[in-house]
Amino acid sequence: MDNAKNDFDNYKKDNLVKPRDLAWTNWAKLEKIGDKVQGYIRDAFYRAEDGQYQAQRGITLEQLDGVLINVGVKRLPFILNKTDNMHIGDPLTIELVELKESATKGFSATKILGFFGVQKIENSDNPTVKELDEHDFAGGGSTDPVISENEIAF
Repeated sequence: MDNAKNDFDNYKKDNLVKPRDLAWTNWAKLEKIGDKVQGYIRDAFYRAEDGQYQAQRGITLEQLDGVLINVGVKRLPFILNKTDNMHIGDPLTIELVELKESATKGFSATKILGFFGVQKIENSDNPTVKELDEHDFAGGGSTDPVISENEIAF
């Protein structure tokens, strides 16, 4: 048994809740050209298809004001490869750069996103977005982290 003492006075630094769960009710809404979300990558995950939503890559950003926000990205190879090699801690901006009209009457315009970021050398030992996404996919993906009374036991 490890007899090393834990710093129970600073227990909050040992939070076991994932950043994606903390931001689950805060999803980026990019509606107009120029809308953007930016911050530091804190998590990445696989969001399975759910009702009207197709499967997505989720990326959790810690915005400059400290607020966590999730961004859903279409699961298309030419889109996913933009963030595959970004690491936890790297800065990332995602901007709505174009609205492409749908060829199908009545369908919404397709949102074309621009991805801007820097792979910081000091984060190179951290997991990549692709690694976290694939790991979460293998575990069944992430869903709304609803907590029932049965999960809270004292």
